[in-house]
Amino acid sequence: MNKTPVGYKAIIDKLELHTLPHYRDSYIALQGRGKTIIDNHHEIHIYPKSYALKNENDLLEQLEFAIKYDGINLEIIRAFFEKTERSNIVKYIQNQPTGIYSRKIWYLYEFLMKEQLPLKDSQRIKYVDLLDPKFYFTCSAIKSSRHAINDNLLGNNKFCPFIRRTEALEQYINSNLDNKARELLAKYDPHLIARACNYLYTKETMSSYQIEKEQPDKNRVARFVNLLQQASTIEFLTKEKLIELQNVIVDPRFKDMDYRLSQNYVGENINPYFQKIHFISPKPKDISDLMNGLLDSLDRMLSTDINPVIIAAAISFGFVFIHPFEDGNGRIHRFLIHYILSKKDFTPKNIIFPISSIMLQNMHDYDSTLESFSKPLLSMLTQYDLTEDGIMTVKQDSKSYYQYVDFTVMARYLFACIEEAIYNYIEREIIFLMKYDKAKKIIQEIVDMPDNQIDLLIKLVFQNNGNLSSNKRNRYFSLLTDEEIAHLSKVINDILITNDTID
Repeated sequence: MNKTPVGYKAIIDKLELHTLPHYRDSYIALQGRGKTIIDNHHEIHIYPKSYALKNENDLLEQLEFAIKYDGINLEIIRAFFEKTERSNIVKYIQNQPTGIYSRKIWYLYEFLMKEQLPLKDSQRIKYVDLLDPKFYFTCSAIKSSRHAINDNLLGNNKFCPFIRRTEALEQYINSNLDNKARELLAKYDPHLIARACNYLYTKETMSSYQIEKEQPDKNRVARFVNLLQQASTIEFLTKEKLIELQNVIVDPRFKDMDYRLSQNYVGENINPYFQKIHFISPKPKDISDLMNGLLDSLDRMLSTDINPVIIAAAISFGFVFIHPFEDGNGRIHRFLIHYILSKKDFTPKNIIFPISSIMLQNMHDYDSTLESFSKPLLSMLTQYDLTEDGIMTVKQDSKSYYQYVDFTVMARYLFACIEEAIYNYIEREIIFLMKYDKAKKIIQEIVDMPDNQIDLLIKLVFQNNGNLSSNKRNRYFSLLTDEEIAHLSKVINDILITNDTID
């Protein structure tokens, strides 16, 4: 099909902008009907000829089409402003001072460029939303009387996440996973839930470290568990609090007293002479601004009724992409998910969704979610030096790549993790404890053993695929007969290892 680019695609091509790709490209068909093609997370929208612009060479007309049909992409819009004569923008707005899209462009210019255009304030005009709430998740509006615009962005000009209202996300929100979790827990005895919760906190902690291929000592595990349990009591998340969290999470030798001062990245040694780069974080000089923007965005979103999972996706993944510390970024990223979900009462009290366990169980999905940002980023970040001893220097301006990210993919992934945690991990652990109690009771009736001996027997048989090894049998259970061992092992197999049901 013969077609010509329109909107952001036309702007990027004509101005040769080096920006991250928008989630969709638009075209005008020279003949025939329009259609939509969706390939993975990318969309192609082809419009019939009736949508053609009056002057396709007028890039402000292209920008108006982009905002109207492609949505708002602050990175591309700012790059457009930087390459467009200021006087042309003023003239465009003066020609249609009350127009919806001219006012949006006017507002966005002053918002992004931090300078006021020589234009008079709007007078007695109906306010319009900057983002269409039917297509985007939005915050409570901040009114701009100068432009008659309701700024309902999720953030600010330093850091502003975007999440689109896709069908998948609407379905997750309508499923009310927080209520489903409460309904599930209401079916079981509170004491059983408390025992399950103790396990889940430890499991979540260990999984978060294992994702980073670390094996923490008992003290670090205990500190992280305590952090998770106290997450909702953190009143405000500040730079100082994040540094405190980092100091608790990492090995004491790698504590940070401030945001990092060196360039970090994620790489893989292919051979002694070549390192494959998977991710490059922002320059150290950009960290403070980005993190101030992120924390302000968090405060703005927490004051609204936006679904907590949407907030958690934007902030936690935004944090890990900024990578503000030398060490501990991944664990803090996952801690932030729990902090936000508990802060907004999405997570039932005294329970935790073992999200890191879900991530660890299927690292391919987790990596793919991270790569939905990191792969396009690497195609843009090409100007850097990497010394033999692994010191990187990024030579190009890169701050804008991390400022205005679309986190729609991350939000969907996080919802899926929470759904699996509720229906598989949490209930499965409760049922396991019920089976465990049943097995202990039957074992006690067969052989009146001390409680700690029963626990040890179950552990050893369970870990050895249903059998007690002769070495462990002789070492710990020499007083039992072969018949008793066989009988007890069968009980453990029947109840805990096979699909025995709970009466």
